[in-house]
Amino acid sequence: MPDIYSFSQKGCTTDKNAWARSGKRGQRAFELAEMNLPIVPGFVLDSRLTPKLEGMDMKALLKEGVDQIEAEVGRKYGDASNPLLLKIVCSSNLALPIYPTVFNVGLSPTTIQGFINFLGEKAAWFEYCYLVRTAGVKIFDIPDSKFSEIEKKHPPTPEGMKACAMEMVELVGKDKIPDDPMQQLETLMKHAAKRYFDPDLDEDDNVALMVQGIVFGNMGEDSSVGMVFTRDTVSGENKLQGSFLPNSYTMDKNGTPIADLSPTYLDELKKIAKSVEARFREIREIKFIVEKKKLWLINQTVVDSKSTQAHIRTLLDLMKAKEVEEQWVVGQIPPGQLASLLQSIVDQASVASFASATGGMTGSPGAAVGRVYFSADRVMEAHRDALLKGEDTRCILCVVSSFAEDVKAIEVGQGVISVEGGYSSHAPVVARSLGKVSILNQDLKVGEGYLEMNGVRINEGEYVTLDCPVYKKPTIYAGKAKLINPDIHSNGLTEFIELMHKFIPKDFVVRANADLGRDAKVARVMGAFGIGLCRTEHMFFQDDRIHKFREMVLAKNSDERIKALNDLRPMQRGDFYDLFKEMAPHPVTIRLLDAPLHEFLPRNDDAFKDYCEHLRKKGINPNEKELRERIEGLHEFNPMLGHRGCRVAITYPEIYQTQVRGIFEAACQLSKEGVKIVPEIMIPIVMNPNELTFIKNGKKIEGKVITGIRDTAREVFKEMGVELEYKVGTMIELPAAALISDELARYAEFFSYGTNDLTQTTFGLSRDDVNSFFPAYTEFDILPNNPFQVLAPPVKELVKTSATRGKLTRPDLKLGLCGEHGADPANIQFCREAGLHYVSCSPYSVPIALLAVAQMHLKEAAAAAK
Repeated sequence: MPDIYSFSQKGCTTDKNAWARSGKRGQRAFELAEMNLPIVPGFVLDSRLTPKLEGMDMKALLKEGVDQIEAEVGRKYGDASNPLLLKIVCSSNLALPIYPTVFNVGLSPTTIQGFINFLGEKAAWFEYCYLVRTAGVKIFDIPDSKFSEIEKKHPPTPEGMKACAMEMVELVGKDKIPDDPMQQLETLMKHAAKRYFDPDLDEDDNVALMVQGIVFGNMGEDSSVGMVFTRDTVSGENKLQGSFLPNSYTMDKNGTPIADLSPTYLDELKKIAKSVEARFREIREIKFIVEKKKLWLINQTVVDSKSTQAHIRTLLDLMKAKEVEEQWVVGQIPPGQLASLLQSIVDQASVASFASATGGMTGSPGAAVGRVYFSADRVMEAHRDALLKGEDTRCILCVVSSFAEDVKAIEVGQGVISVEGGYSSHAPVVARSLGKVSILNQDLKVGEGYLEMNGVRINEGEYVTLDCPVYKKPTIYAGKAKLINPDIHSNGLTEFIELMHKFIPKDFVVRANADLGRDAKVARVMGAFGIGLCRTEHMFFQDDRIHKFREMVLAKNSDERIKALNDLRPMQRGDFYDLFKEMAPHPVTIRLLDAPLHEFLPRNDDAFKDYCEHLRKKGINPNEKELRERIEGLHEFNPMLGHRGCRVAITYPEIYQTQVRGIFEAACQLSKEGVKIVPEIMIPIVMNPNELTFIKNGKKIEGKVITGIRDTAREVFKEMGVELEYKVGTMIELPAAALISDELARYAEFFSYGTNDLTQTTFGLSRDDVNSFFPAYTEFDILPNNPFQVLAPPVKELVKTSATRGKLTRPDLKLGLCGEHGADPANIQFCREAGLHYVSCSPYSVPIALLAVAQMHLKEAAAAAK
C-alpha cells in the first residue's frame, strides 16, 4: 500500500487504516473529499512514512502529489508568473496545540514576481517573511524574538520588506529555506518530520504531514474568505451563521454577515452545510474561500461552543430527515445538559462592570434579575406598588433563612437568596418546585435593609442579578443584567420529551413532586408520568389560607380545630380536584400533613400583627399575650424529629380525617365526570406498624372512636354514590421504618422513600445546617459528596433492605423515591437496580430524570440483544 494519499473533490482513499495514520487534520480533509465537496486538494504522507523521510529522495513522490494539486487549482508550483503555493500541516490524532502549519511554501525569490502580480510588492515580500519566520520558529526552534528584532530594523516599504526577508533567511539558513520550490518543499517536510515525529508514540498517534494547495480570497471583487456554522449555534435555527470578508486574504477582522454573500455561493454553502450535518450528525464549522468565482473549502471542524438547544434541534431535524435513528438521538445528550433549556441565562457582556460575589451553593438553577428586599412582606408591598405604577415588578427575596410565610414572596419574586441552610432546606425546595432561582451563601452579610458581599453594600430596592448555572458556582451581581430567556416549545425540549417517552419502560417511570394544579400542569408539559409527592402542607402557604390554618393550629380545643378545618376543606378539595384532573389517568400520591405545626405560625412581629388583624376582621378580639404564649408553647427544640407527620394525626386525628375526606370527595366528583383516577394516600414519618394501622383503620378505645382512612372512604363513597379504587402507603424516612418494612408492608400498599429525611436520620445531619461545616468535610476528604445531593451508601443499603423485606411480605408492593435525589442520573441507576418502580422530583427536573431513564433502558436493551 502507498504511504502518500491524495485528496480532492474527486475523492480520496477509502482505507480507514490510512485515515487513522493521517492525523485529525488529514482525516478532516479526507471526510470532505469522500463527500465529493470542493476541498482544496492536497496529499498526506502518513505516520508510517514520516520517520523514513530523512534519508529518502522524495522528488518523485512529491511530484506525484503536487501534479494533482496543480491540475485541480489551475496554477503551477514553481511557476514564476502564476505560482501555486502550498501549506505543510503537521497532523496528529493527539489534541495538542504544538503541531504547526507552515504557509506559503513555494514562495522564494524565483517565484515571488508572480506573487507580486497578485498582491503587490510589499505584501508579497511580507508573505515571504511569514513563511521564513513560521518555519524558523515552528520547525527550527529559533526564538520568535529574533525575528521581531529583524522586523524592527526595516521600514514597512517594499524595499524594507525585501531586506527583512533576506535577513530572516540568513538567520534560518539558506540551506533550510532553499530558493528552488521543490527543494524547499522537500527540505521543510523532512525537517518537520524530524522535529515532530516521536518514536515513543504509537503509529496512529504519531505525526503525519499534510500538504495542501493555497487559494486566495483577495484576488479581486469576485473573491472572498469566510467561515460558517452549518446552523445557528445558539438557537439551532436551520440557517447558516457566519461571516465573510470580500477581497481579503484572511478573516482578520469582523466580517459581513454570511446572508449578504452572493446567492450563487450562499446556495452552494447551504447545500454543503446540509450534507456536512448529515455526514457528521452535528453542527460543524466550515472555512471557505472564493477565488475568482470558484468556491473552495479549506477545513471543517467540530463546534464545541454550541448550545444544548442548538444541538438538540440539529438532532431532531436529522431524525425527521431520517438521517439518524430515534434511539441514537436520545443517547447523544448528557441528562444534566437539559437543565439549560429550562433556565434563563445571563448575557455576560451586560455584567462585565458589575461588582459580584461567587460562591456558596445553587439551590435552584437559572438566572434572575430583580430589586432585592429583606422580608416577604416587603417583597409583596414592592410588587404591588410596581404593578400600580406600571414599573418593573421583578423582586428578589433575601433572608438569613426562610420559613412558611416566605413562600408567597418566593412565588411572586424571581428568586431567593438565603444565608443559612442547604440543598434540601426550605428555600431551595420551594424554589425548585416553583421554577424560581435560589442561592445559598454563608459568606453574605444580611443586615437591616441591606446585603453586603465582598465589601459591596446593596441596599433594599436596588437591583441584583442571580446567576446559577448547573456547571459552576453561583454568582450574585450588584446590578441589573440582561437575561436571555428560554422557550421550551421552540427550543426543542417538548419535542425531545415526546421522543424520550418512547423509550421509558413501563416498569420504571418518572413522576413529579407537585402541590397544586398549576404545578401538575407544568409536570405534564415536562413529561411526568404522575405525581409521586404532593406536599399538602404547601397548600396552606397562600395568603387566603395561612391565617385559617393558623387558627386551626392555635385552636384551644377540638371543636375550634374542627371548625377551622371545615373552613379549609373546600380549599383542599379544590386543590386535590385540580391535581387529579390535570394528571389523569396517571397516579397521584398525596402525602398527608407532614411539616411541624409550629412552622406555620407567625415568626416575627409583622406576621403576628397580620394574624391578629385577620382575627379582628372576623370579630375576634385576640388576647395578644395569651396568643404569644400559645405560639411559644408550640415551639420545639428539634422539630424535624418532633411533633410532625403521623404524630400530629395521632394527637389530632381530625386533621388527617379532614384531608382524607377532601381527597375522596374530589376523586369521587371526578369519577362522576368520567375521569378515571386512583388516589394514593401516603402517611409520613411512620416508625412502627401501629401508627399505620391507627391512621388507616382507625381505633376504638375506652369509649373513643377514631375514624380511619378506610372508614372515611366508606362514608364518602356512600354519600356520593361512587366507589373507586385507592391505595394507602407510607413514606420510608426513618431507619427504623426501613428495617421493619416487612411488617409495614402488611398494611401499606406502596412505599415512597423520602431520601431527604432518610439521609438526615441515617447520618444525624440537619439538612438546614449542614453547610456550616460540610466545606471542611469536603476539604479533608472526610465525605466524598454532599449526602443530600448524592445518595450515600448507608442510605442506599437501607433502601435496598426495605425494598427486599417489603416485597417478601407484599410481592406487588409499589416502590418509589421522591426528593431531588430522584433527579440525579447516578441515583436513578441505583433505584432501578434496587427494584423501585419510579423516581419523583421537581417538575423542572423531570426531563433530566426522563433522559437518564431512557438512556438506561436503551443500554439495558442493547445488552440484552447481545
